[in-house]
Amino acid sequence: MLSSGRKLGYALYGSRKGTPLFYFHGWPSSRFDGTRVDKVAKKLNILVIAPDRPGIGISDYKKDRTLLGFPDDIVELADSLGFRKFSVMGVSGGGPYAAVCAYALPKRVQKAAIVVGLAPPYIKNICEGMAWPNKMSWENYHRFPILSTLAGYSVFFQTKLGLVDISQLFSFGADRQMRNEDAYKALLNKVRKAVLQQGVKGIIQDLELYANSWGFDVKRIKIPVYLWYGKDDKNVSLAMGKYYKKHIPKSTITLYEGGHLGWVKYAREILQELL
Repeated sequence: MLSSGRKLGYALYGSRKGTPLFYFHGWPSSRFDGTRVDKVAKKLNILVIAPDRPGIGISDYKKDRTLLGFPDDIVELADSLGFRKFSVMGVSGGGPYAAVCAYALPKRVQKAAIVVGLAPPYIKNICEGMAWPNKMSWENYHRFPILSTLAGYSVFFQTKLGLVDISQLFSFGADRQMRNEDAYKALLNKVRKAVLQQGVKGIIQDLELYANSWGFDVKRIKIPVYLWYGKDDKNVSLAMGKYYKKHIPKSTITLYEGGHLGWVKYAREILQELL
C-alpha cells in the first residue's frame, strides 16, 4: 500500500537476499513477465522486483498518471523493502519506465538496462524497420487517440475469446519460433490472467503515455545505461536503440542476433552488466 492509499502489486524473483533490481514489464504484460529472468537472477544472486503498473494486475488504477510520476511509486516500494540503492531494467514497453527512473532518480538508481525498449514513437522516422502494422500504429497513436482505445479492446476481446494469444498479436519473423515453445506458452497463460484483471483501462493508459510527450529529456540521464536490441526485431525498431545511444551520455548498445523475444538468450549478460 502506497502513502496515497493505492495498492502497488509486485512479484519477487531470483535470490531473496540478492542485489536489488527492479524489472519493468512490457506491453501488454504484467509482473509475471519477471519470470523470464528468475533462474538467471538466482545464479547471479540478484533479487528481481517486478511491479504491475497502475491499472494492470493487482496495482490500482491511477487517473491522470504520467511517466514522470512513476519513479515516486518505485521510491516508495524500494523504501518499504529497505533498499536505498538499486538498478532498473525495462523490457519493450518497460523501456520508457526504466528511462524515466534513470532520469529522475540518479541518487537511487545505480545502473539501468533498456532491453528492446520503446523510444518516443512520435519522433520522425523512429519507427522505420518495424513490421507495418506496428509502424502504422505507433506513428499514429499520438495523432488519433482513439487508436489506443481500439488497441486495448483488441487485446481484450482476442484474449478473452481465445481467438489468438497475445504473442501472436505482437510477434513477427524470428520471434515466431520462440512463441511456440511450451515454456513461453505457459508464461503467457499467467500473464493473460493479470494483464486484463481490471479490464482495459491500464493498458490503454500505457499506450497513451507512450504516444505523447514523455515530459523529460533522455539527454539528461546521468547514470550508465545498457541498451540491448535485436537485429531482426520487427516490434521495436533498431532506430529506437540508436536514438537512446545517441542521446544518453553514458550509454552502450549491444545488437544481438534475433528478434524481439530473443533477448532472453542474453539475460545472463544483461543482468551481469547491472551488478
